[in-house]
Amino acid sequence: MKYVFSYIDLWPYFIIALVFIFCYIFKSKYSSKIVYFTLLLFCVLRYDVGWDYTSYIVEIDSGYASIIGGRLEPLSKLIFIIANYLNFYPFVFFLFAWLTLKLVYLSIKKYSINPVVSWLVFYSLPLFFFASLSTIRQSLATVIILYSYQFVIERKFVKFILVILIASFFHISALMGFLLLPLILIPINKLFNYILFISSFFLSLFIKSFILSNFMIEFSFISRFQDFYIDGETASPTTLQYLYYIIAAINLFYYDKLVALNSLNKQIISITTFGVFFFNIFSFEPVTSARVSAFFLLFWIYLMPYYSKIFSIKYGRIIQHVFFILLLTLSFYYLFIYVRAYENGIQEKVSFLPYKFWFTHL
Repeated sequence: MKYVFSYIDLWPYFIIALVFIFCYIFKSKYSSKIVYFTLLLFCVLRYDVGWDYTSYIVEIDSGYASIIGGRLEPLSKLIFIIANYLNFYPFVFFLFAWLTLKLVYLSIKKYSINPVVSWLVFYSLPLFFFASLSTIRQSLATVIILYSYQFVIERKFVKFILVILIASFFHISALMGFLLLPLILIPINKLFNYILFISSFFLSLFIKSFILSNFMIEFSFISRFQDFYIDGETASPTTLQYLYYIIAAINLFYYDKLVALNSLNKQIISITTFGVFFFNIFSFEPVTSARVSAFFLLFWIYLMPYYSKIFSIKYGRIIQHVFFILLLTLSFYYLFIYVRAYENGIQEKVSFLPYKFWFTHL
């Protein structure tokens, strides 16, 4: 039966929005925990919320032999095997949600100057929380990379390497996290960040037309990858892509002020600018560009709370209030994009609507 959208279906997202508003206004020392437990409750009670939810259930139910011989990485296989043994598929979603959100909570607690705003950035920008409802393995790997940042800053390189390797046992793409080392340890100035950002708009077609096409002729398995992912028209920027460009431009325009507020922002700007760079140069394959760039763009949760500090106290408060409202609005705008795509026949389901409970579908 075709799903018919109703505003009533947005009730869980309205509850989350109200929690954010409450925590933002009252500024309790428990605000970060309140948001954390709210999002965790949303995640562990859900059923078929997220694009890959039902396909994961099929994989869990496929049996031990199928899981062992399947495509999953070792730690992901272990979690799926436990769920299969228990005959309780929600275990997978419980554990992945808890690990993902717990690591975000610990990272925000350690480095954010405004935890509620950091949580709202994580929730509202679709590459992060909403993505974690679908790509549960890669999203966990993404937040493990975020968590590993502290070990590079503290020069605990053995711990950093071990953490990245653990992340790769959930999703192999986490090996991209090793790029944090040069991005943090090699001094990168403002000019280089500008060059990196601007050049990314020109390199996408070059990479597609020359580098990839030359190498893919020689390897049949890569050629199949090219046929499936790359041999289409270069994707046009969406509204959300423009948003990422605006954020990157703001970071560079106010580079000196942001760095003056916290010297670590110099490294974080470099990390997130590289994320936008990667997002752009592989924009002809939007799935890969979005998922991998998220490893680096997630560091915006540390940077964006500083936006209100750029200006005087009077205007800074206004900027912070406007920024808060815009982020909340963005979260609903993203949901409406999915609804519109479904109603126009572009997607098979809305993915995040309607919200259903797993205990009614056992």
